[in-house]
Amino acid sequence: MEQPKLAIRAAAPTPHHPPLLTPEDVAARLGVSRKALERWRCTGDGPRFVRLGHKTVRYRHQDIETFISARIVASTAMS
Repeated sequence: MEQPKLAIRAAAPTPHHPPLLTPEDVAARLGVSRKALERWRCTGDGPRFVRLGHKTVRYRHQDIETFISARIVASTAMS
């Protein structure tokens, strides 16, 4: 007797686990090019990222917000 096949599907985003962002999403959010994000990944200057496989890169929302918050300055004297 053949076993029924189970359907495998991606987990739906929840408030606790929002979907991961693509480099295109993050580039648009930060107002930079995808190439700039790629350079930042190589130099360690950009936001933290998630590597899914050899070529696939994604970003978590909280890491993008942390990256932005770390760059807030009160005046030009602080930069």
